[in-house]
Amino acid sequence: MSEFDPEPSAATLSEEQAVWTETEDTRRRIQSVITGLQEQAPVTAIADRAACSENAARKHLKDFAALGVVHQVDDPSGTRYVRNEAYIRWQRANKLATTNTAEELLTTLAELEDQDEQFQAQFDEPTPEMVELSAELSHTDLEERIEALSEWETVRTSIDRHKEAVRIARCTDDRLTA
Repeated sequence: MSEFDPEPSAATLSEEQAVWTETEDTRRRIQSVITGLQEQAPVTAIADRAACSENAARKHLKDFAALGVVHQVDDPSGTRYVRNEAYIRWQRANKLATTNTAEELLTTLAELEDQDEQFQAQFDEPTPEMVELSAELSHTDLEERIEALSEWETVRTSIDRHKEAVRIARCTDDRLTA
């Protein structure tokens, strides 16, 4: 049995990029790269990751900036781009709104709000940020507490996303009325 290596080989990466460039157009590749950006990146880095020319990247990045998908940051070292987190949040909520029925959205939202209330009762605090981690906890208890707080934060993020999905659904059609 071969050993597991979490990093793919250079040949595998090269093959995957070749398939990607053959199956996706330049605009889609750039969009894929920018939605994965966690920090500002110059056109050269984005073009390299998207396997396209800098001119093509620059053209599409200007379009994406005009649409609000990315923010263009001009500084003395040059123009850099970073994804617009508000757009990413909207995109995720919009996907929920278009792939779920109104009943499903509202049912899931109610379940998430119940979970949030359970966490509030468990920790006797209104938000995960308010919970103090005691230095007196054992390592195991501390890990369990941190894991529960992380889960709670995920629940709260999901609540926000589902509320936005409900708002989007209300704006785009008559599925929800109250």
